[in-house]
Amino acid sequence: MVLKVHGNTTSQETAEVCTESRAIITLNGAVIGDLSITPMDLEPFALGYLICEGYIRSPDAIEKIAIHLPHIDIITKTSVNSVLGSFSRNSSGGSCRDLLPDGIFPPLDDGLILKGETIFQSMNHVHEYSVIWKRTGGMHCSLIMDSDGNVISGVEDMGRHTTVDKAVGMALMKGADLRSCYIVCSGRLPVDMVAKAYRAGISVMVSNNAAFAGGIEFAQKTNMTLAGFVRPPYMTIYTGSHRIRFESS
Repeated sequence: MVLKVHGNTTSQETAEVCTESRAIITLNGAVIGDLSITPMDLEPFALGYLICEGYIRSPDAIEKIAIHLPHIDIITKTSVNSVLGSFSRNSSGGSCRDLLPDGIFPPLDDGLILKGETIFQSMNHVHEYSVIWKRTGGMHCSLIMDSDGNVISGVEDMGRHTTVDKAVGMALMKGADLRSCYIVCSGRLPVDMVAKAYRAGISVMVSNNAAFAGGIEFAQKTNMTLAGFVRPPYMTIYTGSHRIRFESS
């Protein structure tokens, strides 16, 4: 029970709240992550985390995923360098390994072109998939969409970074080619969020919230399209406007 306050009146009511778990991620025995997570969609998260943090490039690299919270233990078929760089501990954030200003990041291809209306309609799907958020107000949501605006994967989590990991992992488990997809997020877009999409090969990232200076700089450097405040009929395109086409008046 909680005490709800409305002006000068109070009432005892039942409130639904989100749950969280610690996740200690190991890769071939080396700890590569220690963070908080909503305890669902954990296998897609494990795959997506490795992809989005740059440890592997394909799901085919994974031999085994064993999940016994708080431990998520992953074994790959061949040796992977799992000790370089720093990672987030006891948070829902992502890694910031070797990002700016000195990292070398080949730019992504220009192939994907999207209609502005398709991106606007994506926001409706965010609302559809934000089931737990509607009940608790405590979740983020990310979606992987194809170029026609169809949802390939949609997830919720307490952390905006971990929604990206989960959505990417789920889409890959369905066999999606992420180079022809874009990602829609409900949270702000700092550099480590944008870098996750880049490492997954996703060239277009949009959100109903703001992009940060580091995220914009990284997107410019890697030829990504970054759009924020996507709230029909408005959006702010920070980088890569050549990938978004609008109907002429």
